[in-house]
Amino acid sequence: MRTMKKVIALSLVLAMALSMMATAAFKDQEAINEDLTGDISLMVALNVFSEQGTGAGYFEPNRELTREEVAKLIYVLKNKGVDNGATSWTGMNIFKDIEAGRWSEGYINYAASVGMMAGTGEGYFNPTAKMSAVEVAKLLLVLNGYKADVQGYLGTNWDVNIIRDAEAAGIFANYDLPVRGSVTREWVARLMNNGIAVTKVKYEDGQAVEMYNQNNEPQTFANQDLGLKETTGILIATANAKLVNGTGSVANGGKANCEIDTDGDGVAEATFKYDAPLNLLGQTVTVLSKGALNTTNKVYGVTTHKDNIVTTTVMKDVDYDADDFENDFTMYVDYKVDGTFDESADFGGNDGRTVTLIDYDNDGKYDAGFVSSVQYAEVSYINPSNNTINFTTNKTSGTVNGYTGDDYKDLNFIDTVSKNDVVKLTKTYATGEEVINVERVDVVTGAITKVSGSTATIDGNEYKKSDNSIGSFTLTVKKEAKNYYIDGGYVVFTNNISDDDDLPTNFAYVVAKTDGSTDEWGKDNKKVDILKNDGTREVLDYDDTVEGDVGFSAVDVGTVYEYVMKDGDVYLKAISDTTSGSGFKFDKSENTFVKGTTKYPVNSDTVFFVVNGDDYAVMKASEIKGDIDAANENFLANSTGLPYVYYAVLSGDATGESSDGVAVSANSYSTELDEDNNTVYKIVVTKLDGTEVTLVSDTESYIKGFTNMFVEYSVGTNGKLDKSLAKCDNYKNAAVTVVDGKAVMLDSDGDLSTAANPGYMTLADDVKIYYVDAYKSSNSDVNNRIIVSEGDGVVVSAETAENRFAKSVLYKVDKDDASIITEIIVEIHGEEILSTSFNPAA
Repeated sequence: MRTMKKVIALSLVLAMALSMMATAAFKDQEAINEDLTGDISLMVALNVFSEQGTGAGYFEPNRELTREEVAKLIYVLKNKGVDNGATSWTGMNIFKDIEAGRWSEGYINYAASVGMMAGTGEGYFNPTAKMSAVEVAKLLLVLNGYKADVQGYLGTNWDVNIIRDAEAAGIFANYDLPVRGSVTREWVARLMNNGIAVTKVKYEDGQAVEMYNQNNEPQTFANQDLGLKETTGILIATANAKLVNGTGSVANGGKANCEIDTDGDGVAEATFKYDAPLNLLGQTVTVLSKGALNTTNKVYGVTTHKDNIVTTTVMKDVDYDADDFENDFTMYVDYKVDGTFDESADFGGNDGRTVTLIDYDNDGKYDAGFVSSVQYAEVSYINPSNNTINFTTNKTSGTVNGYTGDDYKDLNFIDTVSKNDVVKLTKTYATGEEVINVERVDVVTGAITKVSGSTATIDGNEYKKSDNSIGSFTLTVKKEAKNYYIDGGYVVFTNNISDDDDLPTNFAYVVAKTDGSTDEWGKDNKKVDILKNDGTREVLDYDDTVEGDVGFSAVDVGTVYEYVMKDGDVYLKAISDTTSGSGFKFDKSENTFVKGTTKYPVNSDTVFFVVNGDDYAVMKASEIKGDIDAANENFLANSTGLPYVYYAVLSGDATGESSDGVAVSANSYSTELDEDNNTVYKIVVTKLDGTEVTLVSDTESYIKGFTNMFVEYSVGTNGKLDKSLAKCDNYKNAAVTVVDGKAVMLDSDGDLSTAANPGYMTLADDVKIYYVDAYKSSNSDVNNRIIVSEGDGVVVSAETAENRFAKSVLYKVDKDDASIITEIIVEIHGEEILSTSFNPAA
């Protein structure tokens, strides 16, 4: 069973972030890192940052801070939020470049006098230089009692010593920028927020010792200097929602008090007024308040506690395991306790919903989980003018949920929806009321070409059937294209492609016609030569009178019509809604019918009438080998559901060319279903120039038995093997060297005798030399080195450890002159290769 250690490794978020309500939205609020809004909020509440930001309501979160700006921030923080300009620290003339009357003079003199900040050398402060996070950390450490000279914050390794102490104290917790780099306004808020929570120190025998009160609680700048009280517990209610054990209402109306459980009994020990975010429900939090935590005293913020670990993943990736979950683990669905998750029931099979797991005491076991309920439905009726919508939520039972009047007002439409749309319904409590979000799910139209286990391949992508679907259905290989409704990689519903009453069942392309004025088909008869959509071609008598709803008085060659047979005559009917224009073509790479940026999907129902001179054919997209232009402007795209090309007329050679070659075959082949639900066999081969080709055959014996070989192949115009692969026997094995532009073939012993070798042979002027890696380089008798010369046609076989030549070359001779070598294949690692069998490198 999968353990939670693996789940954590795959999780999307490991959250230890501070989360608070922004006191006031700045004009550039969207530019502020969402994770830092709480830090900024508290600093604004403490008057370290102005409510007006840098002026006119802008915060400028990414502006890098200067040394003099940080000096002001630390002074105001130390002065408990009172900014009096540090006037009592002016007129001291500490630094040469801080002139009297400079706006930052007092702040800088204060920071320097108490040992928080030093100059940059030779009596200068450099007030406008950028401030680094390490330098800010030093200020905060000194703020909490650390002595700069004792701790080594000056001189050699000053920054290393600061980083050491700051890391230990927690100042750099959840700080994402480089600590030696410049600090920005939004991130200095995180550092200062961490800084006021540092346990203060005093010195005993020259050593820094952390300070605790009589209740063994750490003394911090927050509680000792600012008078902030820290209350830690599990947040069980916010102003908008609360955790419910039963069937009660979750929504709090948006005006309720927050509640915190400090002893873990599920009952609130304290209530307070604050707009805490919903995502903190169920987490261990620390509440900062001015004095005791109650509904009267001011609350500055709500912080996720250091022991609180939050993992966000998806339901399918989590298995219930006693090693990772507490015995009393609680799962909340829409903030209500759900008792169905226990040690005997895993969380979810094919379920892509996001789940948040919380370990609020950091003991390695999860205490609670949160997930939203999701319901999928098909819109069966909607009339916004009278506030009415009906959803079919189970196609098997026909269950329908209706929303009218005030209930309709509880729906929040993320997307505009229409009848027959498939939507996802999820609950939200962001406003303090229960609201249902309604949003369309994605639609994929195509045929299922492959099923492996529970995974189906549709239109080239893999999906699984959701356990939370609309009714019952099975994903199986089939050639018919259908609509598949997808959410998060899971199929929640499927149906047939929307019907279009105007789509013809029988239609044909008019190749030629006669109106009786020629003798070829008879003066008294009207005949038409048509290519039907089933691929047959016929010359038929046609009637141009209108009879019922068929027939018309003119037939245009090169046009597609619906046809109806009656009494031996064919009646041709114009097809409505055909698209006209120019510049259309079939794009093979994207399998679409396109004009500029307009693209019409093509599927297995699409019919192409292909005209190539006097040749006519009906083809599928899979049979067309490359891009091909439309022959005329006559095509029909289905206009309901997802549009796709119903038919089109193409011009040119769509069949491609046959090809032959030699290649090294892979060590296995695959079996698949094509779009027509027919079995095909595929093998990948590597040509001598290094390119890979996938060979396809309808006959398994054409491929079976020819893996790991040097093979010859022949591909027909339909793109498939037109005969079996064969061992390539046109190449001979040898060791080769070149003497004065001629090749000498060495015998099997690798010596230079000529008794058992062909002697000198001539290299053709245009000799082709290929380099392959045909074997794993594991032969200890081979030096395993490349000693071939590339680019000038010179080849030297590799030497073995015994200074012999390995037979690492295949050669081919001219068909008319066996003394001329036309091709040479060299094994790049010098290992012996044979024309009958290859062992590709692993």
